[in-house]
Amino acid sequence: MITKLRRNFILVAMCSMAAVLAVIVGTLNLVSYLNMVTKADNILELLAENDAAFPALPGKMEPVGKQPAAREEGQGLAETLLEQKEDPGKRRESLHIQGMSPETPFETRYFSVKLDRTGQVTLVDTGKIAAVETEDAVEFAEEILESGRKHGFYDSYRYQVVTEEDSVMILFVDRSRELASFQTLVFASVSMSLLGLLAVFLLVLFFSKKVFRPVAASYEKQKQFITDASHELKTPLTIISANVEVLEMELADAHPSDWKQQADDVEEGQLMEGLERDLPENTWIKSIKNQIARLTVLVEQLVTLSRMDENNELKEACDFSLSDAVQETVELFGQPAERKGISLEMDVQENASYHGEEKLIRQMVSLLMDNAVKYSPEGGNIKVAFSAKGKHYQLTVRNTTEEIPRGNLDILFERFYRLDSSRNSGTGGSGIGLSIVKSIVEAHKGRISARSEDGKSLTIVVIL
Repeated sequence: MITKLRRNFILVAMCSMAAVLAVIVGTLNLVSYLNMVTKADNILELLAENDAAFPALPGKMEPVGKQPAAREEGQGLAETLLEQKEDPGKRRESLHIQGMSPETPFETRYFSVKLDRTGQVTLVDTGKIAAVETEDAVEFAEEILESGRKHGFYDSYRYQVVTEEDSVMILFVDRSRELASFQTLVFASVSMSLLGLLAVFLLVLFFSKKVFRPVAASYEKQKQFITDASHELKTPLTIISANVEVLEMELADAHPSDWKQQADDVEEGQLMEGLERDLPENTWIKSIKNQIARLTVLVEQLVTLSRMDENNELKEACDFSLSDAVQETVELFGQPAERKGISLEMDVQENASYHGEEKLIRQMVSLLMDNAVKYSPEGGNIKVAFSAKGKHYQLTVRNTTEEIPRGNLDILFERFYRLDSSRNSGTGGSGIGLSIVKSIVEAHKGRISARSEDGKSLTIVVIL
């Protein structure tokens, strides 16, 4: 129990840590990627505004034909240089607006392809990049036009399609260095996160043992108390039971004429008029014996539950007929169900073999049937189905009940839990039986669930 609790604690802690790191690392890398894309798009916008060229800087003279938009149509190169000298700040204005430094034009590698409306290439400018030939640039542009996309990445190049009145221009900016840096950032952040998770796991694994040590000690003391108390209760219950039998014999001797017949009538439920007045001791003794029997069952269940907690492993596992175990155990409850007017339907698949502890499996089925008979009202119905489901076996016990909550009722497997908040003992239930069933199922690496679809029946499903 404590081991499982500690394991769940470590799992929750690691999942929480992983979720936080995923959000942090994901956000960091996403922001980095968006910044890279935004910067590339800003450069493309600037190039598009200046006809595939950066605005000229003071003292920098580009070859004729490389920056057709650096000067207006008809303006000579000398006039352009004269304008640069007169207003050097103007030439940096667009760069500053886009958040770029004056060095950006000299750091950026780019190329462009222009086509007319018929799709014929009219201009290819690869003067600002060495890794792309004219044929490659044309091939890139044609593939992008076929895709129909206006912007995106082509390999390591960020591109933008600019549509003009009589032509289409595709601009490319090389982002290989930025992509390499981004990939390095992703690799480093993910690697450090994994190392951090490993470190946290080792720390949580180490310190959780110390944290759960007091809990484990308290739980062990609780189990020991239940075990000791159960064993201690057995002795006085045995003595009380023996004393009651002696008292019953003495009362029988005191009424030799009619005690035997009247006692039989009481056992058969045929209470004659005046019997309680003539033999009051009989009713009391019978009540005492019933309570002794109830306490004895309770003590045995506590001992069983305590043993399952101490070692939830199968000690006497073997191959046996699961079909026979289920059918024979269910048939034992035919008469108790008939006395309450409950109809019992059974559908058990034959020749089902299983490797487990047969004694525990029979006890599990017995407890399920005992629960169904106890809590089914008179005239109710119990249906038991057992069959193979793929590689597993499924046992379903469904019984009609009084009004119960709808939906999942797995809480019924909690110890001492009963739907009747008043804990009426009229049914003889202690709230431990289904807890033992769950322990037996878990010992066989199975699953168990309880559910009510209509609020008038309870369905318990066991998967082995």
